[in-house]
Amino acid sequence: MNCKRLPTVLILFLSILLLAACSDDTSGNTNEGNNNNGNEEIKEDNNNDNGNVNDNNDSEEPPEDITLRFWYKGDHDEVEERLNEVFPHITFEWDDIAVINSEKEGIEDAFAEDHIPDIMVLEDYSLSVLDGYDMLFDITDLIESHDLDMDSWPEYRVQSMHAHKPDDEGIYSLPGNLGLHGLAYNKKVFDTFGVDYPTDDMTWDEVIDLAKKVTGERDGVQYRGLDIANDPQMVGMLDDWLVNADDEVQFEGREDIKEVYELIETVADIPGNIPDNDKEDFFDPWSYGIYNEGNVAMTVHARYIAQGLEDAAAEGKIDNDDYDFVSWPILDEDNPTQPYTGGTFYSISPHTEYPDEAFKVIEYLTSDEWLEESDPLDYGSDVLKDKNMAAFERHPLNVPENRSSQHQVTGRWLFGIYANKIIYEDIDVNTAIREAQEEAEAEITDSKGAE
Repeated sequence: MNCKRLPTVLILFLSILLLAACSDDTSGNTNEGNNNNGNEEIKEDNNNDNGNVNDNNDSEEPPEDITLRFWYKGDHDEVEERLNEVFPHITFEWDDIAVINSEKEGIEDAFAEDHIPDIMVLEDYSLSVLDGYDMLFDITDLIESHDLDMDSWPEYRVQSMHAHKPDDEGIYSLPGNLGLHGLAYNKKVFDTFGVDYPTDDMTWDEVIDLAKKVTGERDGVQYRGLDIANDPQMVGMLDDWLVNADDEVQFEGREDIKEVYELIETVADIPGNIPDNDKEDFFDPWSYGIYNEGNVAMTVHARYIAQGLEDAAAEGKIDNDDYDFVSWPILDEDNPTQPYTGGTFYSISPHTEYPDEAFKVIEYLTSDEWLEESDPLDYGSDVLKDKNMAAFERHPLNVPENRSSQHQVTGRWLFGIYANKIIYEDIDVNTAIREAQEEAEAEITDSKGAE
């Protein structure tokens, strides 16, 4: 009986030996041949999005300790604190430098001191400044190699990434916070006139008609219906740039410019609506009559007006219950938008020794996680969270499809100058457009000749 069972036992024993041998062979070849790709996939899976190694992967080396230098204008403490948490292997150094034409002296001093940045915080036209110093770095390959998912981005955010490039070739920055705009209103003024409050999705015609109803004198106070507090916001409604990528001035021959100028003129023509600021400046962002005087019913403005109203309430100028917000007035009912006025962008220096690590940092700083935490829609305010802050996101930003010129800032400045000429010097809209065209061309020619 035992003899009959022997072959079965031998077969079982040999099978066990064979399985053990196969297991040893597989284990000993994990880093060779095709199996290396599988090992790389495991490595990637065990790293979190910020480049830190998962503690469960004992075979991985911790990331190298490195230093990255920022050009970052302003208070960086909050950013640095978070970056130190997310990227503990990176030491960050900071230079208080803005990449704009007016601060070129600081940029050149940094070069002289060998303070070459790895990462730069930019405004909309900063790329043109960097181009002048051969400091552009095409991050297209890094976007692809790091699988940056831009599919969920709204179209205007992608377009903003291309809008201010000095050429058509690459991608040189990632967009962070972009300016948001809406209409703020003072309920007390509407109550004084017995008029209903504004609502979301009103057109410019509807807002202007409403402004007429709440402009006038009551009990010795002159109330004004509508402030247009900043002319770049009006430029931000235009269909295209005032100066295109070929440095061609584009004031003349455009219906959208004529329409916006006529709209501004209509607001100014409301009897009693021009601000008494002794400046002959209809675009007076520093007066803020809506809360400093309490005599303005509505103002179209960037989102930070909300913080100004909250501060005014804290100072006793108004009550927190007096104000709220609705969406930016609609110019084109078939395409409701809000103005595009720029924002914050991040770029990498072509001289960085650590492009991958630098990219991970700017990827984080432009992520929804960081943007929502660092700049929540309600600014993290207990007061503003009960306001209609969603109005500031109700319509997409109006980013033109084409690239702009660095001289767009000249066109934008002259747009406001000639709007004021329409209001205070009584020149007609067509004359304003023609003269703005001529002056912009002359200014840009002089500027290019001085380069």
